[in-house]
Amino acid sequence: MELLHQAEEIINQRYRILRKLGQGGVGITYAAVDLESGKEVALKVLSLRRMSDWKKMELFEREAQILSQLNHPAIPRYLDYFQVDTNSDRSFYIAQQLAPGNSLATLVENGWLPDEEEVRQIAIQILEILIYLHSLTPPVIHRDIKPQNIIFTSDSKRLFLVDFGAVADTYHNTVTGGSTVIGTFGYMAPEQFRGQAFPSTDLYGLGTTLLFLLTGKSPSDLPQRKLKIDFRSDVNISKDFANWLEQMLEPVTADRFPSAEVALATLLGQIAFIPRRPKKSHLISIATENYLIVEIPPGCFYNNYSFPFLFFYLVVYGILGLISWIIFFDYNISSLFWLILFSLSPGIIILIIFITPQIIIVFTPQTLLLPVKLFKLLFYKPLSPIITLFLNSVSSTLLQIDQDYISLERWLLDCCIQRIKISKSDIISVGFKGMMHYKFSNILILYSLKSSEIEENKRFRFGAFLTQQEKEWLVWEIRNHL
Repeated sequence: MELLHQAEEIINQRYRILRKLGQGGVGITYAAVDLESGKEVALKVLSLRRMSDWKKMELFEREAQILSQLNHPAIPRYLDYFQVDTNSDRSFYIAQQLAPGNSLATLVENGWLPDEEEVRQIAIQILEILIYLHSLTPPVIHRDIKPQNIIFTSDSKRLFLVDFGAVADTYHNTVTGGSTVIGTFGYMAPEQFRGQAFPSTDLYGLGTTLLFLLTGKSPSDLPQRKLKIDFRSDVNISKDFANWLEQMLEPVTADRFPSAEVALATLLGQIAFIPRRPKKSHLISIATENYLIVEIPPGCFYNNYSFPFLFFYLVVYGILGLISWIIFFDYNISSLFWLILFSLSPGIIILIIFITPQIIIVFTPQTLLLPVKLFKLLFYKPLSPIITLFLNSVSSTLLQIDQDYISLERWLLDCCIQRIKISKSDIISVGFKGMMHYKFSNILILYSLKSSEIEENKRFRFGAFLTQQEKEWLVWEIRNHL
C-alpha cells in the first residue's frame, strides 16, 4: 500500500504529518503533531478510493466507535474522528494519543531477547488490559494481539495496546454471526479461521506473542503436534511457566483459561492450575457460561475397579447363599429361589434402605419423622460407604446447574431413584470425601436443607469410580458454575 501522505503535510488544517508508524489490514498510521495542542498524536487514515473491500470501512468505523468508549491508561486515548474530501477521494481519520516507545516486534528485530521474568511482567500487564476490555458491556475482543500492536517503553517498562482495527464486541460477533477471517497468521487462534472470536481468543494471541518474545521466531515457524504448537524444546523457562503458556495456546477454546482473570490469577500463583477434562472420558457434559450438564454412567460400564467390586459382591454372597441352602434347605431344588434371593438380597436391601427414607420423608408428616430418622441413623449411616459404592456401580448420575439451582439425580434402569434440587445459596462446599482409598473417593456436595424451623446439613456423594483427573476437573467445573 503506497503512502497517502508525506512528511510535513497538513491534514484538516490541524495535524502535521511527521512519519509513518505502520500499516495493517485497515489503514495506515502516521505520527503527527496536533497544531492546536502541540502534542504528538497517532493519526490513522483509510482512503475510500484505495479501499478494496467495504468490510474495511465497517471495521474502521467500529474501531472509532469503540475507541471513543475506552478509558484505560494502557490504551492510547481517543481524540478525534473526521473525514476529508477531495476531488478524487474521501479519507477517514482516527486521531489518538501517541504511545511512547517501540513495538515488541521492533525491539526483538533489533536484538532484544527478554528473559522469563521480563516476559512474565509483559504477560501480567497485557492480561490486566484484557480484563478491562472483556469486562465491558458487551465485552470487547481485540482479535489481533501480536508483537506489532504492543508498544513497550524501555525506561518505565510500561506497555500500550494499540491498533483496534480488528476489534469486535461479543454482540456483533454472536448475534450477526460474522464470518470474516480477521487477524494475523501465526497469532490467530484456530477459531478465527472460522470467523469466530471469544474472550479466550485474545488469550491465544497473547500466548503466541509471548512465545515470539521467548524464541525470537514467529509462532508459525515453530513445530506443531496435533494442531498444537510444540514449543518446549525452543524455550528455556520454568516448568510452571511452560505449563501456563501451554494452556494459553490450547487450540480448543474450552481447554484454554476461561477468562483473563483466571489466567492472571494462575500466573501469579493465586489459584492452582485449572484441571483439564481428560481426552478419553466417559463423562458426557455440556458446559456454557450459564449452565452445566454432566452425566456419569454406571461405574460397572467403564471402571476396572467397579466390576471386580460387583463380582466380589456376587461371589461372596453366592457362596453364603449356597452354604445356607445346604444347611437349611436340604438341597431342595424348590429352594433355589431362596438361594438366588439370598444372594441378591444385599443389593435389594441396600436399595430398600436407600430409597425407603426418601419416599417416607416426602409423604410423612413432620411429627412422625423421628422413627425414619432413627432408621437412617441405625442402618443408613453405617452402611453409607457400601451403599455409595454400590449405587456408583449400578446407577448413573445426572448433574445440572443453571443460574439459580443445582439439580442432582440418580437413575437405575430408566427409573429415577433419587432427585435433589438445591438453591445455589444453600451450597456449603464442593470437594472430595475419601473412602477406603483415593481411587474410591467420592465427590461430595455439602448443602443445607431448611424445613420449617430446622436447618440440617445434607450430603450428596457421587463419582466414586471416576479417574482422579475426571474428579478434579468435575469439582472445578461445579465450583466455577456455583
